[in-house]
Amino acid sequence: MKKLIDVLTEEGLITEEQLREAKEKQAGAQRPLLELLVEMGFLKEEDLVKVSSKMFGMPIVPLDTETIDPKAIEMISYEIVRRYGVLPLRIEGEALVIATSDPMDVITMDDLRVITGMRIKPVLSSKTDVLVNIEKYYNSDEIIYDLLKNMVEETTVETIREGETGGKPFDTSATSSAGSPVVKLFNRILSDAIKARASDIHIEPQKSCVKVRYRVDGDLRDIMEIPNNFRLNITARAKVMADMDLTESRKPQDGRIYILAYNRKIDLRVATIPVQYGEKIVFRILDPIQAKIELGELGLVGGEMDLFKEAIKTPQGIILMTGPTSSGKTSTIYAALNYLKSAVKNIVTIEDPIEYSINGINQMQLNPVINVTFATGLRSILRQDPNVIFVGEIRDEETADIAFKASLTGHLVFSTLHTNSAVASITRLLDIGLEPYLIASSIVLIVAQRLVKRICSYCEKEEYEPDEKLKKKFKVYINKYGVNNFYRGVGCEKCEFTGYLGRMAIFSLFKFNTKIKELVSSKSPENVIFEEAIKNGLRLLAEAGVEKVAKGMTTLEEVARVAETLEGEETIKESPEVKEAKEMIGVEEVKKVKKITKILIVDDEEHILNILELRLNGEGYEVIKASNGKEAVKCAVREKPDLIIMDIMMPEMNGFEATKILRGKLETAVIPIVMLTAKKDEQSELQGLAFGADDYVVKPFDGKRLLARIKMLLNRRYRSRTE
Repeated sequence: MKKLIDVLTEEGLITEEQLREAKEKQAGAQRPLLELLVEMGFLKEEDLVKVSSKMFGMPIVPLDTETIDPKAIEMISYEIVRRYGVLPLRIEGEALVIATSDPMDVITMDDLRVITGMRIKPVLSSKTDVLVNIEKYYNSDEIIYDLLKNMVEETTVETIREGETGGKPFDTSATSSAGSPVVKLFNRILSDAIKARASDIHIEPQKSCVKVRYRVDGDLRDIMEIPNNFRLNITARAKVMADMDLTESRKPQDGRIYILAYNRKIDLRVATIPVQYGEKIVFRILDPIQAKIELGELGLVGGEMDLFKEAIKTPQGIILMTGPTSSGKTSTIYAALNYLKSAVKNIVTIEDPIEYSINGINQMQLNPVINVTFATGLRSILRQDPNVIFVGEIRDEETADIAFKASLTGHLVFSTLHTNSAVASITRLLDIGLEPYLIASSIVLIVAQRLVKRICSYCEKEEYEPDEKLKKKFKVYINKYGVNNFYRGVGCEKCEFTGYLGRMAIFSLFKFNTKIKELVSSKSPENVIFEEAIKNGLRLLAEAGVEKVAKGMTTLEEVARVAETLEGEETIKESPEVKEAKEMIGVEEVKKVKKITKILIVDDEEHILNILELRLNGEGYEVIKASNGKEAVKCAVREKPDLIIMDIMMPEMNGFEATKILRGKLETAVIPIVMLTAKKDEQSELQGLAFGADDYVVKPFDGKRLLARIKMLLNRRYRSRTE
């Protein structure tokens, strides 16, 4: 009887050369020959199944139409079905019916007979169909293992009970054991986000996957995609840790987690909302290392610092911080309270939520469920003999009235408002319902602020020319501060090659003088008050930002993103909130566009780069090039290629070091890496594989064989995304 491989060759479905190359690969891979032929792109799986069906006289069984018996699934463990590539379907008398792509594999059938104690009845299905359904019915953890296998665990993540200062860990997993891959993946996401200085983690169910994104320095960044069949497990894990209702998926929920990571206690605020494909989860990370509660860390410069200190030392009155969400208002107030705290002062706050705990300050959490609102809480605080009060936000007339009257009776009150400018806060307070005289007699200072990215201090700075429209927009302030040269960071590993590391605030401080108070009391129009404020020395956010550009602390593009000029022109770039909204609205439209596979080639030899680029472009791949390991890491982080071809011996950073760095980040750990090098020794190959390379090819290389290996790795990666 002819062998299946002979029939495939006779029918012209594979060539002798392809068979020979697959056999060479098989010697190192120790994988079935037919499986390698399919993975290397030499043989179509549907052709293999059709020939098998014809040769063995067996019909092809599509598993999506089969009813799988759970009792049959229980007969064989997940490890066994993955090893042999089989799926139990049902029990027929004393026989166990299994689906396999190779029903003539006598050794497998005999092993299964011994394992189950039953007669084995095989039916024919495609390998892909079998594997997909194994994941479906066994809820496989192997994909997560593949995601994590190349990453070095830098810290453990332990959940601790609220109020346990000693940090005693306890196991919160009701859905899986502490050592399960889902828990390991979840913990790895948390630790990776903390290491990346993320302020938020977004876990977003999509139609075909679960997307993970971090917000770093105000911008969202794509990190990884998790197969969709783990969506419910990940959601359950988050809910269990945050003490949420596991059974409720129709309405939003909020929770809180305390974890120990990197030798410190970190607070996580968790919020879920129901969306089209499941529940979206957002973690707000409150890391004490990232908290800026010292005045010197805020970004107040020169006269700003003097004016701010003078205002907060006032024994009574109200100081307002204004700006959009996530503009740093609370951090500024925390820094002021931290500066003011002393043994002779009683400082009390009411917040929603308490962002960071500060020693020496009495912090109270809002709880509307038991009628602890800003208004009721503030009334209670006034009976606590306070010197300084912080009211998280003025949202309504009742809270505003109590806060402003308290500021007239010997209390210094801090609070926040959501307005676009310092002067606009007056209009907002009038709209709430406050009397003009109360506003005029209470306010000491209104501070508008925004956050801009700080140029990375670890980067080399390069001189560049901003867009002429930008320069024209800020011309007045550029001339005022004598800005002749503009600088930006070139990008480094510390800043993820963005050129920015961390954020700082720019401020517009609006101090009340006698004339301003008169205008407010008489309900003068906002533009009249604004003009008087400018005469009195009010600096706009744009001017404060350009001053920091002049000092080389940020870029003109960052200032334009958050600040308007005196003429009130629209900001050049979208705010992060608008950008995020547009991304979310258009996410499914983007998915409709066919994705072009992107390959990064890294080699210091120009002719190798050109040869590979020519071959890969001919196959329809988009090519990115880098000449050393340092450039490779930078390109990989920015471009997120689908595959990397990496040389070893290169200047600045070799291929081993670059691979190690890429395998240490969740966002690049899953990108397949092929090492293409002239180093033929076994030690180099073993070292490359140890650092996380997926394949090792020696120069000079055969173009067709290299392309086959590339296709094999890409097919494996795409299959893992959809399983």
